[in-house]
Amino acid sequence: MKLFNKVKSMPISYLIKDNNRLRSRNRELVRLCHEKDSYFIEMISDGLRHGSKLAGKHMADLKKYKASKY
Repeated sequence: MKLFNKVKSMPISYLIKDNNRLRSRNRELVRLCHEKDSYFIEMISDGLRHGSKLAGKHMADLKKYKASKY
């Protein structure tokens, strides 16, 4: 039960700092995901311009993913 007692004894300021740190990390990961997605879309469009069937498959998969997500 010491685990629960330890958590209860943490000062609020520590928890607020930890929350802010985690929120910052979350924003960073979201930004990196958007960056990754932009590179992926650029790769798909370049592949489509060069007639790649695999790029067409990736585009279709991306379209299905976005349709189910939003």
